[in-house]
Amino acid sequence: MNTGYVVLIPSSSQQIKVENQHDYQDVTSMVAMAKTYATTEAFIDSKYDIRIQKIGSNYKAYMRTSISGNWKANTGSAMLEQVAMTERYRLWVDSCSEMFGGLDICAVKAVHSKDGRDYIIEVMDSSMPLIGEHVEEDKQLMADLVISKMSQLLMPGGTVPSPLRPWAPQTKPAKSPGQAQLGPPLGQPQPRPPTQGTFPF
Repeated sequence: MNTGYVVLIPSSSQQIKVENQHDYQDVTSMVAMAKTYATTEAFIDSKYDIRIQKIGSNYKAYMRTSISGNWKANTGSAMLEQVAMTERYRLWVDSCSEMFGGLDICAVKAVHSKDGRDYIIEVMDSSMPLIGEHVEEDKQLMADLVISKMSQLLMPGGTVPSPLRPWAPQTKPAKSPGQAQLGPPLGQPQPRPPTQGTFPF
């Protein structure tokens, strides 16, 4: 087996770097004991990671560089910074969006190798985690986008629902002729109600 491979175990979302045949045999025995499967891919000696996200018409690009020297840029100490959105990055995320039916919210993760080449390694949908200093802004963008889409689907033509009508005043039903009256007849003196603190005898 050639050196410089990464073994991915989907059931645990783990990635293990193997550099020789003995390392690979150790990993395969672990996978067999777990009764799962694994895939392998060529190891890319990366300089930094790239993430491009799309929320409606808003685009952002981030670069993550490992400080601790770990081959995984998302492990250990790393520096995350927002970078300029280039036409190349926009093409990546727009193309991936169209491939899956026109996603309004998605992100693309790529690796920039030390030889200057870029490799797209993952595409995420609306379940993508938010990163960087603009998390609250991105949350608001997502909320506004969802409300806008719901309004278009539930209210065709952009009509706004009418406000609730006030309750109509209730009227007492008219008495029918011959209906018995409760209490003393009209024109006769009414009994005086007892005052507070006294009791009738």
